[in-house]
Amino acid sequence: MQIDEDPSWKDPIIEYLVNENLPDDKAEARKIKQKAARYYMTSDMLIRISYSWPHLTCIKYPQTLEVLCRIHDGECGNHAGGRSLAQKGLSIGYFWPTMRQDSTEYARRCDRCQRYKPVPGLPAEEYHLQNSPWPFMQWAIDLVGPMPTAPANKEMMIVAIDYFY
Repeated sequence: MQIDEDPSWKDPIIEYLVNENLPDDKAEARKIKQKAARYYMTSDMLIRISYSWPHLTCIKYPQTLEVLCRIHDGECGNHAGGRSLAQKGLSIGYFWPTMRQDSTEYARRCDRCQRYKPVPGLPAEEYHLQNSPWPFMQWAIDLVGPMPTAPANKEMMIVAIDYFY
């Protein structure tokens, strides 16, 4: 029994790697050859060669949602943002071309992330008034009083500032 599947991004690469079939359009054939240099086939699975990560298993649409769900909402999921979610997908060994866009969209649609995300510009908690007079307890100002008149017949006020230990 054959199941009809929608064409995926992997099909032209797999077709080239397995049967060496290329499209008639020269520009398209050149693109597929360049892309295929980063992939290889093993037991009916397309694997992407990666230099900084382990070799990545290539997946397509229905599996991508399952992977994102398990990373984001799973038992050890921390409801990370889109970029972090895509990086975690890479680090556990999965790849598909639209990882960043799909991860960002998945994080935006997460109900719990949208409910409990921090609102920019608001403090983390409410402000509490500081009623302690302690910061002003070390200084004292003494007003000595009116002094003799100065030139131009103005009264002067002498202020003494004391510092208490």
